[in-house]
Amino acid sequence: MKNSKIIPVLVAILLIVLLAACKKKDTAPDIDHTTGLHVKDGQYLADKCGNKVVLRGVNMGNVYAVDFGMKELEEIEKTGANSVRLVLEQNYKDWSRGGAVTAVTGTKIEPLITSCLAKGMIPVLELHDFTGAANVTTDLPKATQWWTKSDIKSVMLKYQKSIIVNIANEPDNGSASDATYRNANLTAIKALRNAGYTCPIMIDAPNWGKDHVFFLYEGKALMEADPLHNLLFSVHAYWPTNGAFGNYSNTNIIDNLKALKSSGLPIVLGELAAADIQNGIAYPINYSLLMKLCQENGFGYLAWWWGFYNNPGANNQLSMTNDGLYTGLHGAGFIMAYDDLNSILDTSKKICQ
Repeated sequence: MKNSKIIPVLVAILLIVLLAACKKKDTAPDIDHTTGLHVKDGQYLADKCGNKVVLRGVNMGNVYAVDFGMKELEEIEKTGANSVRLVLEQNYKDWSRGGAVTAVTGTKIEPLITSCLAKGMIPVLELHDFTGAANVTTDLPKATQWWTKSDIKSVMLKYQKSIIVNIANEPDNGSASDATYRNANLTAIKALRNAGYTCPIMIDAPNWGKDHVFFLYEGKALMEADPLHNLLFSVHAYWPTNGAFGNYSNTNIIDNLKALKSSGLPIVLGELAAADIQNGIAYPINYSLLMKLCQENGFGYLAWWWGFYNNPGANNQLSMTNDGLYTGLHGAGFIMAYDDLNSILDTSKKICQ
């Protein structure tokens, strides 16, 4: 009979379909990283509820602060910031011990993370030791090795549904080719994923973080190479109107952000400052325009940098507050945090927790 021949064939086809559906894809690890902060479809940062997250916050130099900047985090909360980029180094001067050089440990980092999360601020943890590195191929692996140290990793993985890891701050002084910089970051991403990191990883642009063009050519390749497609691309917009090492007109700035928007990538201005300090001279940046464009394009921005409460010697021309207090905000710092249509206070939205 015809039916006796058809049924075995149908059963065989059904088994093939089921086996194909059950087969694990090589490019999709068996990890549901979307239960926390994650990059959605390689395009934008989202929280665990699937809401788009636009970072609005500041940089805080924790390793230069007394008590590791815990007081400053309380003051930053008053801006309404939804994120803080925490500046870390492998060693710091412990002012509670007379400035003794002390290793940064997981135990030291954990209170920073829990404090930020309790205040509704996403911790963006970055390693500052390799800023302006002359050889990213040798130095970026050193940064990766620090993140994968047992005591650091155990704390970071504990909170990784709620944090962002910025592998290294500006780990290139402009000497690396695009291919070299891409390959160094690919190696670092692979090492962190193999170590169990599933959280969003933030990559700084080359050439002191300023070369946004790198992401236009290499951003998609980096994203595709990450098995979780969970990367953020950070540009440090030290683009002064008239600088010693480059001039950026309003038209240049508009074109730069237009190009970044057209890339379709998740972009953050990881450092947005009022000026570029070159040889001790402050060359003004049209930061207000950058804030406006970030708001229009859905880009995050993190102002550089907050300021210090018990260590005024660490303050400089770019400190938003010279006493580490919200009430001490002044000049561009006051404008960025409060007195602008696109300020942190006016545009920051807290994430779903």
